[in-house]
Amino acid sequence: MGFIADYTGGKRSSPILNLSSNCNNVENCEQVAHDIKSCQRKGIKVFLSMGGSAGPYHKQKWDPEVLAWWIWNKFLGGDDRTLKRPFGDVLLDGIDFDPEGTNGEGYDKLVDTLRKLFKTAYPPRNYLITAAPQCPDLDMYSMNAMYPLLHPDPKYNAYPDLVFVQFYNNYCSANTFDTKGPAKFNFDEWENWSLKNTNGRTKIYLGLMGKENHMDTGYVNYEKLTEILDTIEPKETFGGVMMWDARYAFSNPVSYLNGIHYGQAVAEYLQFLSRTDDIWMPLLALDTASIYKDTMMPLMVPISHKIASLHEPLECRGQTFLLLRTVTSRILAESFGLSGGDIDDHLLSLGIEPTAPIVPGSRICLGVGIKADTLAVTYVYNATISSIKSRPPLAF
Repeated sequence: MGFIADYTGGKRSSPILNLSSNCNNVENCEQVAHDIKSCQRKGIKVFLSMGGSAGPYHKQKWDPEVLAWWIWNKFLGGDDRTLKRPFGDVLLDGIDFDPEGTNGEGYDKLVDTLRKLFKTAYPPRNYLITAAPQCPDLDMYSMNAMYPLLHPDPKYNAYPDLVFVQFYNNYCSANTFDTKGPAKFNFDEWENWSLKNTNGRTKIYLGLMGKENHMDTGYVNYEKLTEILDTIEPKETFGGVMMWDARYAFSNPVSYLNGIHYGQAVAEYLQFLSRTDDIWMPLLALDTASIYKDTMMPLMVPISHKIASLHEPLECRGQTFLLLRTVTSRILAESFGLSGGDIDDHLLSLGIEPTAPIVPGSRICLGVGIKADTLAVTYVYNATISSIKSRPPLAF
């Protein structure tokens, strides 16, 4: 939730909450408190973000220890009731930092002080510190307030637990990702930073635009995003995907996935990649992007078609293969001998878009063709599409 953009303007120099139109009385946000509890009952962690692109904090002088004390008591586990708690008895799960275009002095001490207060909680609770840096913020530059959070003074315990890196609106945005050669997309630099400084404890989230718009740059469509996730999901420091914002993601349907929104489509793909069954685990170590960087031919391995982990076991009269990289329906058809306009006509007659992606994890059945001495793709079980109950698997 955002933001605390006024650090000292309240009673006794305390921070003031601003949730825009979601709470008109910032001392008593009953409806928001109800919503927070609803999320937490579902296992969803809720953080309160400090900073943002605008607000009085840019020009305020503040004491890290005093500010930490009031944050602890107004929003977390503190029991000092000198000031009102906007969310009543709700305990948030942590504090997020998004200081932008301002001096970064004091942030590492602020985080360190909060962590000392966390240890006083009874019963113990796992509070988290997160941050939302932009992808160039590992480097020192003027007015980079995030820098001391990413490179804190060694005497402070201030490295974030999670960083929601904004891979948009910058030269290193997600849309610069390229499987065929060097790219400005710098997820690897963030991973190296985490491994070097926290032994990988700090998890890196891929921050994305939830929808293309006229104000921001760097958006990637679902097809390209699956290529990025295929590459970075196996990395030790990968934590997940962050989107700005929910409004964008919910209004961005992925047409060939039966219109489900962008956020849900990405969540389903992440769930698929995180599977730990015996088939998928050995494949996480394969760098398929580098193996096949010069061709779009399908990369597949043979498997048994009688697999207990399949939600809908594939009926294959032949050999079943597991697809390891994304290909389009057209490319798959071409790789097994079809050519020319016949491919598109045939696919369209079956209700299949020729450019529709068939994602890693899909099962492909290779069987006897029309002619007895030929082989052909007889069935494709598209892993992502088939997870949508109202959409049947693809078939050739």
